[in-house]
Amino acid sequence: MAQLDILQPQLTGAIFRAWEPFGIRTAMRVLRRLPRPVRRAARLLVRLCYTPWTPKTRFLLISLSSSVALLGLADAGGVLVSPTTDSARPALSYLFSVNAEPSAVSLTLLQDPAGLIILAVIFVTPMFYCQQVRAISDFVPMNERNGGASQLSVRRMKQLNRLTARTNRAFAVLGRRDVSAAIMITVAVGTGLLYIFVNDHGLLEGWNSTTLPDAVWRSEVYDGWWANRYTHPELAMALCVAGAYAFYFLAKQLAMGVVFTIYLKRSSELGFGVTPNMAYDSDGFQGLRTLRQFMLWSYGSALAHLAGLLVLFVIWLSAAPWTLFAVVAVMMVDALVIIYPSSIGYHSALDAKKEYVASLSTTDMSPNDRDAAIAQVWSVSVLPVGTRKAITAITGYLLVPAVIALLPEVVQRR
Repeated sequence: MAQLDILQPQLTGAIFRAWEPFGIRTAMRVLRRLPRPVRRAARLLVRLCYTPWTPKTRFLLISLSSSVALLGLADAGGVLVSPTTDSARPALSYLFSVNAEPSAVSLTLLQDPAGLIILAVIFVTPMFYCQQVRAISDFVPMNERNGGASQLSVRRMKQLNRLTARTNRAFAVLGRRDVSAAIMITVAVGTGLLYIFVNDHGLLEGWNSTTLPDAVWRSEVYDGWWANRYTHPELAMALCVAGAYAFYFLAKQLAMGVVFTIYLKRSSELGFGVTPNMAYDSDGFQGLRTLRQFMLWSYGSALAHLAGLLVLFVIWLSAAPWTLFAVVAVMMVDALVIIYPSSIGYHSALDAKKEYVASLSTTDMSPNDRDAAIAQVWSVSVLPVGTRKAITAITGYLLVPAVIALLPEVVQRR
């Protein structure tokens, strides 16, 4: 029987490719000059230091080192926390004040919840991308393990391999240096323009509960902001670099999701979709643990990025009618790369269950045993994520923008 080719989403980024640590050959040549007893121990130490890291480890180390560096810059600039000798009060202390007349406002890093949320989303975005790459690369082996290719003809398998080859070429195009450079330049320009927009429109205007005019209030808050480009240009630059870093991986993640969605739709039409293992539950999810991980990371990514969008355009900036269009656009993208693929997977898994139930009628099982087996099949969710949990998550996903958009109005009326 012909072997199905696997998807290679790791082609979308050089960070997933095998690489030899820089300088290891030079280090080994230098060690040849050491005495033999010391040489062996030194070589062992060098090899331990140069052990190749997995992509997940690399992302974690980048995020951790970037976070520490940003905190260090903020501490060095005196905007990590409010100094005890400064006469400026934190912006949050004015939000629920009655008839407050602030003379100076500070918005340090650790007193800026919106900024902390945005930074958290920035540093976790590559992890979402990495986990989805791992799940997509295991999609074909997962369904093969569950018997999804056992009913395919040789002609269909060849068609699937051609489809996989086209999909992998699309992944490779996304990972080309010129394409990656174009994406990076685009997101860097976009990030710079977004920061300029924040610079021009100030901060926390929709949360002004003081007696100051809105324009004066947002100017006061921006003057004390930890990422003010006039007083703390190094932190402003760090924020823009971190934002471009996150947007780069988000753009690749979305493009990869579109490519995988097209593959999933066409492979399902060829009879190779999401296939639960009806004969043996090997992992607690009918062999679909990989799909469960993909769905959970995808839903988590959607919620995280929506939260980042909302705190940017509803808390940092004043909510405007066009904010609704931005939220709707994000939801439409999520529907394309998350909800639609989930729907395709649901129907293909449902067809697999129907075929298995139909096959039970041709066995020698007794009627009672057959009814019990059929009841067991339908007692388990079609997809490895509970339906009620999914509906709850989607409902919350749709209601969060409306709830957060109302908060500034509540604050201003107090």
